[in-house]
Amino acid sequence: MTEERINYSQCWEDPEALAALDINEADSVLSISSGGDNTLFLLGLGPKKIVSIDLNPTQNYLLELKLYALISLPYREILSFLGVEESKNRLNTYKKLISNLSPKAETWWSSHPSLIEKGVINAGQLEKFLTVFRKYILPLIHSKKIISEFISVKTLREQQKFYEKKWNSKRWRLYFRFASSRFMLQRFARQKGSFTHVQAKKIANGYLERLEIKLNNVPLPSNYFLNYCLTGHYGQALPPYLEEKNLSIYKKNLTSLSIVTKNVFAYLKSLPEGTISKFNLSDIFESLSSVEIEQLWEEIIRTAKRDAVVVFWDNLMTKPLSPHVSSKVKEEKRLASELYTKDRVFFYSDFHIYKISK
Repeated sequence: MTEERINYSQCWEDPEALAALDINEADSVLSISSGGDNTLFLLGLGPKKIVSIDLNPTQNYLLELKLYALISLPYREILSFLGVEESKNRLNTYKKLISNLSPKAETWWSSHPSLIEKGVINAGQLEKFLTVFRKYILPLIHSKKIISEFISVKTLREQQKFYEKKWNSKRWRLYFRFASSRFMLQRFARQKGSFTHVQAKKIANGYLERLEIKLNNVPLPSNYFLNYCLTGHYGQALPPYLEEKNLSIYKKNLTSLSIVTKNVFAYLKSLPEGTISKFNLSDIFESLSSVEIEQLWEEIIRTAKRDAVVVFWDNLMTKPLSPHVSSKVKEEKRLASELYTKDRVFFYSDFHIYKISK
């Protein structure tokens, strides 16, 4: 359903929305690898088994590298190696991790030293795009002083006022729409196939509206995604998998994790009925046709345990379920809406939670 690609991006879906899965020690989880963050978050919740899957092998190599950094390195070295903090010693640190990686992951990373030198959280396609925006476009809009003041606001009310009075200028709206236009995203930021089934024309307007929703509901000091967009750093908050208090959990739960490089549909076809209790599917439906979506849902329902939970995000469009699929699932709209409002990331248009009715 999705072709293999070399480019990868950091996983920017908000991990805290995954609390909707309500993971427990009896769960068998299927999670899209993407940048690895959500899989690591779910692993930290202690499921019986978690399969992290991606057709793109580099997504899985990235997950491996992050995981073994978390369980092998001292905390400050983890932050500097991955790119959260500055470092000129990442290649030497990488040598400490080689013996833990799978042969394919070690071969790939060893042949891409420049990505390690940059810090792998900065090396994805989207992150490169955000770096260009931050270095070359944002300075044309606002001074360093204004940017610093914006990310330093103390309250949500101050943030809302600052955005309206000092940030939301005609120049900001013009350049933001240019940077988030279909042409720019398709050419530089999104992976191939992301726009195949998208009919919407004014994509940039939608992104701006979503951003303003987030700025009215999510405080900047705790929004590591927007801090990264504006400064290249996470700011005062870190993704949960990088919090020092959580590190011991990963070594403890390591044996629960399996990493699979395969098409999700094909993988599900290989499983017996009633195998999986929780599904984290990222934005997998975005690039699929209606026929492919129907086929994938059939396999999700077949392999799901009773009352299994499925979560996923929409980016550019929402694709309604067929009547046949709708009759077998129940959507948790109220909880999904509540979690979406709190989500730190602005480029997703919606968040969905479904319970399988069996």
